[in-house]
Amino acid sequence: MNKILLIIFLSLSSFSFNLSAVAFTKKDYQVLKDLDIEKSFVHDEHLQDLYNELSNKNHLYIYKRNLKKSSIYISKIKEVLNQEGLPSSFLYLSMAESNFRVDAKSSTNALGLWQFMPQTAKIYNLRNDEYVDERLDFIKSTHAASKYLGAHYKRFGKWYLAILAYNCGEGRVIEALTRASIDKYIERYPDKKNSLKIKEYRNIIKEYLRTKKNFYKINNIYKDLGDLNIHVTARDLLKIQEKLDRQYLPRESRIYLRKIVVLAMIANRNFLKKGYIFDRDINSTITTVKLKGGLHLRSISKVLNMKYSTLSKMNLHIKQQILPFDVKSYDVNIPYSKLGIYSKNKNKIKNESFVIYRVKKGDTLSSIAYKYKVKYSLIKKFNELKSNRLSLKQKLVIPVIKNKSKNTRRKIANKRLYKVKKGDSLSTIAHKFNISVKKIKKDNSLKSNKIKIGDKIAIYK
Repeated sequence: MNKILLIIFLSLSSFSFNLSAVAFTKKDYQVLKDLDIEKSFVHDEHLQDLYNELSNKNHLYIYKRNLKKSSIYISKIKEVLNQEGLPSSFLYLSMAESNFRVDAKSSTNALGLWQFMPQTAKIYNLRNDEYVDERLDFIKSTHAASKYLGAHYKRFGKWYLAILAYNCGEGRVIEALTRASIDKYIERYPDKKNSLKIKEYRNIIKEYLRTKKNFYKINNIYKDLGDLNIHVTARDLLKIQEKLDRQYLPRESRIYLRKIVVLAMIANRNFLKKGYIFDRDINSTITTVKLKGGLHLRSISKVLNMKYSTLSKMNLHIKQQILPFDVKSYDVNIPYSKLGIYSKNKNKIKNESFVIYRVKKGDTLSSIAYKYKVKYSLIKKFNELKSNRLSLKQKLVIPVIKNKSKNTRRKIANKRLYKVKKGDSLSTIAHKFNISVKKIKKDNSLKSNKIKIGDKIAIYK
């Protein structure tokens, strides 16, 4: 009998050890505090499993390598997060989203460090047009992501809920909180299980889960439950419910939150040391300067005495490597170490003129070069073409030579792109800009008056 009891005791001891195998430290608890997660979250089995998985030697090597590759961005990202009032742990949300790859792209067309969808990017004033896609600007996109997360925080009052909303949407978090609150209320007050109000709530939720319609009813329940003062924790939301296909939160979101927490904890333990990646010399980081619209990155790189390819990598958001024509100045990312050279030589940057040309049927490099009175080799050089072969609708940067007439240069400088909206016609656009339909058609090589929503029309005033 004593032998059996000893075996049971040893088994339970072993089981208990496995559950608390990770010896969490004060720094780990600080991560939880930053994200408004309860301390008891360290006892979450899945969190501990993920910590053990990501902190093994191979994963640490990959983690360290990715941090080093992105080290020029990290200091600036942390600076922006601090400016926007977000905890520093949000740096690892970016890592979970894109692995710190500025040009990361998902199968659903989400782009950049923070994986913005085009519609969301537009809401947060990230420009995306013929000249730039600011989802790829790591500074502007970090400001936008901070505001997006801040809006969720304002709604939910906890940073970890803002993270979940960023991943699976505000509606899904409201649904999760509503369902978890009712379940927890019934646990606390079992005699209320069959009350008319609870039955009504259950039926509304059941109908919503079946049809995915009338979400406002779920939102109304969520507001009502606020008066009951039910405290739902992170562990409550992430736990698995037996025999239910639709959990409070999607599996991806449950992993997502745990991953951010674990990445922050591992970094605190292994990489946040003085003189390491996060405390790099300021000269090895990036700063932003304002430059005149229409300049080419190649001209800027020459004056900064740096490789054109390096400057391009720092400014992946600038399409065709030309700053937008329609603004007086535009932000350009440069190495902090080049700031002195920039200040001294900024007025020496060559102010060349360019146009964006879209290849049409029958075009060749020679015919395009003849049209703009430039050498075809110059077009080839500016667009880094490896052959003379062109594809239909391909965009080319055409450097316009200095001896162009004043009228032609003025026309290029006064170009504006107008995006066709619902209800637009060539007539209404012509009236809006006080020019003729004939001129719009000529400037845009249009053979008919037919246009569609989303088309970009060049307006030369």
